[in-house]
Amino acid sequence: MNNVDLDILNNNVLEELKKYGLDEEGIKEFRKKIQKVSDEEATSLGKEMLEVIAKRGFNDDYEKVISYIQKGADVDYQNDTKGDFALLVCARKGYFKTFLSLIKAGANVNAQNHFKTTALMASARHGQKEMLHLLIILGADVNALCQDGDNALMSAKRHDQVECFDMLVKENAQIFHRNLNGESPIEIRSTRDFDLSAYDEHQEIEITPEDAQSLIEEATKKLKKFLP
Repeated sequence: MNNVDLDILNNNVLEELKKYGLDEEGIKEFRKKIQKVSDEEATSLGKEMLEVIAKRGFNDDYEKVISYIQKGADVDYQNDTKGDFALLVCARKGYFKTFLSLIKAGANVNAQNHFKTTALMASARHGQKEMLHLLIILGADVNALCQDGDNALMSAKRHDQVECFDMLVKENAQIFHRNLNGESPIEIRSTRDFDLSAYDEHQEIEITPEDAQSLIEEATKKLKKFLP
């Protein structure tokens, strides 16, 4: 399923996924109703489905989306303009029921548009905490980078999403990553208070050239033990 194997998840997480119908049985039942169609037809249906989801006034009409999915629509279809796809639009707009339907159908949680934006980045930017949580569980990359080098932490910080920021840090998102402008998530300005003291444990370790040389020498000694 998607980017994570259900067998490796712990029982608490599996129970949580079951609540959303994302357990193995729920997914199998959902996918039994999906028709097999040609690639051309799947693309055509995927395009129509994306247009419906992106249309103003859609209002999370997931039943309409399910009908497209069952007809065999490509749930990962990307448009020509920006490369946007259904999961990304849902993360932007907060269409949670439609989001779940797409996940059940096997939508790629790590898909990127032409600007390399992922659904996880969009959910962090727009404060979609429940979506963000599920994307993380389902194997979405918390350290993926968009075109300008921003990661999801930066998206959350720029748009004042404190809780999403905290969630990502707990999932080991790279808080000291720098984008193409040389900014790190900590340095990005925000109109809200981010208690960055909570992240002291993630502080970078400064290593002097002498320390580095010492580490190299120690590693070389250990390596020699394994050489003939």
